[in-house]
Amino acid sequence: MQTENKYYFTKGERLVCMLVAVGLSAVIAWLFYRSVWAMILLPICNWFVKRQLGNHWREKQKQENLLQFQGMLQIISGLLKAGYSMENAFLEGEQDFLRLYGTKCIMSQEFRAINHQLKMNIPIEHLLEELAERTEIEEIHSFSQVFAFAKRQGGDMGKVFWDSTERIAEGIEVKREINTVIAAKRLEQNIMSLVPCGILLYMGMGMPEFLSPLYGNLTGVAVMSGCLGLYAGAYLLGQKIIRL
Repeated sequence: MQTENKYYFTKGERLVCMLVAVGLSAVIAWLFYRSVWAMILLPICNWFVKRQLGNHWREKQKQENLLQFQGMLQIISGLLKAGYSMENAFLEGEQDFLRLYGTKCIMSQEFRAINHQLKMNIPIEHLLEELAERTEIEEIHSFSQVFAFAKRQGGDMGKVFWDSTERIAEGIEVKREINTVIAAKRLEQNIMSLVPCGILLYMGMGMPEFLSPLYGNLTGVAVMSGCLGLYAGAYLLGQKIIRL
């Protein structure tokens, strides 16, 4: 099963990262050094691209997992209201979940794993705690704690599942609203990140003699490397601020 603290790239995603890294390396090599030898930066660019795209895909995957977990709670809640015991609700709900989300998604694998261990008489609250640890999703962690407390106190488990489903839905909607609000800022930051490259491209095409002293010598390489480092640092800082 795939865990959330480390993103596992598919073959297609690895290919995308490599193609983007090659393109980024070529752009850097021409804009900053005017030398094919600068393609030695490809491993660094590949690491950088995998880091950025991996973070994006991981967050997207976490949102998908949370939506699927919400669906799991809805299914279990309905079965509990129909009179099933907790363990039987999980066992019966697996097929309904697989019909809705398929067999290949991460939460389907988790659902099957939970039921497999349930048949081995492992307490359900322990399995939910392990699920929260593997996924590192705050909402699942909170639910596992509420579930364990309610089960110890003999609470209405059907109500616990339904209330948790409603809270998760509200949380998802709030996150969507936040993403909508900061979408303009994210676009602005991305555009500003391209401005330095645009300036170099304009000057290199329109006034090549102005930049020529910076290419083909050690001093120029040092200056352009420093500029590239500052540019990369500013980009990463901007990305960090947007994610806050």
